Amino acid sequence: MKTAKINEIFDSIQGEGPYIGYRQIFIRFCGCNMDCAYCDTDFKTGADYTPEQLVKKLDTFDLNAIHSISLTGGEPLIHLEFLKDFLPLVDKKIYLETNGTMPHALKEISGYTDIIAMDLKIDSAAKIGDLFSKHEEFIKTAKETNKEIFAKIVFDEKIREFEINECTRLAKKYNLPLILQPRMEGNRITVSTDFIEHTVKAFTSRYPDTRLIGQVHKFFDIR
Repeated sequence: MKTAKINEIFDSIQGEGPYIGYRQIFIRFCGCNMDCAYCDTDFKTGADYTPEQLVKKLDTFDLNAIHSISLTGGEPLIHLEFLKDFLPLVDKKIYLETNGTMPHALKEISGYTDIIAMDLKIDSAAKIGDLFSKHEEFIKTAKETNKEIFAKIVFDEKIREFEINECTRLAKKYNLPLILQPRMEGNRITVSTDFIEHTVKAFTSRYPDTRLIGQVHKFFDIR
């Protein structure tokens, strides 16, 4: 029987990106194929669910009141076989939050996803190496399947010109909205106002469809 370990399931608002403020049900999956320096997710605790058990759990929420169901983590796509059984059972818009490194998994469930919130990981902040070739393959797959996709970039004051150039190159090539997200520790922004302004100008001078949107849910002290 296929199961997935899930850290938590909760009703809240989306605090990041262009869908900020929309009410969602969040399903936070345990586990990830990355180990980012700024990650604040607990992967150690959780409960195992079958697809049917998870659907039953969702039915305890007021699904008519929400915009969508957010699959978050961790990295939801590492649970591909579970998702292939679970997603066909869900009659609600699916919002996939992903690190954008598993294009083959995305392709297998693309028919059941509606919005893709992808991270563009940059090594200066995440400390996991440069992943632009993997990200490009993922974006290409999303575009080929006609999915709505945007990219979030967590940055700090160590961001490199090379990273700005590569992020904006991909955005131009695939018509990809970019969301700049200053790195936070708890509810504190770690980047100075001057540097944030400098970074926004550096991105927008290369690619105008770039927006600065912080993690608003942390300012409200909600999940």
